[in-house]
Amino acid sequence: MNYLWIGVGNSKEAREEIAKKGGKLLSAEISNDALLSGLEANGIFCDTINSSRLPAYPEYPDKIIVPNAWTYKSGKTGISVGYKNKKYINLLSKKKSLVKEAKKWARENKDEDVTVFVYQMTAYFMAAASAVKKINKNAKIVLIVPDLPQYMDMNMSTIKKVLKKIDWLSIKRHMKKVDKYILYSKHMAEFLSLEDGTWTVMEGSYDASLMADENIEPKNDIVSVMYSGVLDLRYGIKELLDAFAELPDNYELWLTGNGNAVPLIEERAKDDNRIKYFGYLPTRLDLLNKQREATMLISTRDPSEEASAYCFPSKIFEYMVSGNPVLSTKIKGIPDEYFDYLIPLDTLEKDYLKSKILEVGELSMEERIVYGAKAKDFILKKKNCNEQAKKIIGFINR
Repeated sequence: MNYLWIGVGNSKEAREEIAKKGGKLLSAEISNDALLSGLEANGIFCDTINSSRLPAYPEYPDKIIVPNAWTYKSGKTGISVGYKNKKYINLLSKKKSLVKEAKKWARENKDEDVTVFVYQMTAYFMAAASAVKKINKNAKIVLIVPDLPQYMDMNMSTIKKVLKKIDWLSIKRHMKKVDKYILYSKHMAEFLSLEDGTWTVMEGSYDASLMADENIEPKNDIVSVMYSGVLDLRYGIKELLDAFAELPDNYELWLTGNGNAVPLIEERAKDDNRIKYFGYLPTRLDLLNKQREATMLISTRDPSEEASAYCFPSKIFEYMVSGNPVLSTKIKGIPDEYFDYLIPLDTLEKDYLKSKILEVGELSMEERIVYGAKAKDFILKKKNCNEQAKKIIGFINR
């Protein structure tokens, strides 16, 4: 059996160059790499065909993204395709390049049994997988769905909404070629009208090869509440700021990331110097260390938001591995088993949110360590990339 992975991977050197130009390492890339690592640990070695998720020119400085190829330790090859990086044109250009590479790989493996993993429900990735199956009729396609495309960008222009509808029609056409689905939320199955036996749930994975510095400990003189990730007003940022405003003076609110809530955060920070907005931290290790330094971590995604049923916030893994208590709203996309280790938030109502933060802040250091250690142990033992990959392999081999 030969394996192909179609996703968002890249070489270390290319990512370093992208970072120099202002590009950010996205959670999708982290998850992409973690799953590949888990498959390799279980003896599944993939050639990979990838496309980067960079902003269009001029937000990102390059008009043309040049292709980048590399070889894995296993001897398998990877390529991140080149494409024209002008807004809207980039999608068509990516598709053309991905399909070209997929056809080339399919011809080289036309007499082999092949399995194609597609990371993300994206039309141009799925088109590449369909191109493989057109040449190799026996190819099996496994689609990994971290998010539903309808809910990945809610602040769209009129043009983008039209393109999104066209994209969805293309996705539904390519779904006819998909053999099995790996879903990050069980609720996706009903939305996608999937038949029983064609799908399973695997809500992401954690790669423990990069961990925070264990010598870092939360400060004793302040109680720091940290939120990291997409700073979108839909994700309860205003409610968090409102609740924080009524907390005692020894509390600080740490926020990292970017999004449409940043202007509000900066406005509140002018009047309250306890609010610390760090923007994007330079590296993922910097982020993990900052999470380790916090007293507690919080996720405030609104449970009433429709999209919350169809996602599993990847930052939950990082939060729990910090070893510090984690507060999270009870959204439908997070399985119940996680709330044996998370501190559940039933609502984002200001007084309730304030009381829950105070509840954790008033725990002794020893109590917080015990709580955090249980959550960390759960992720590292049960949700590491090797264990999650075993679930995928067992499912696709049934």
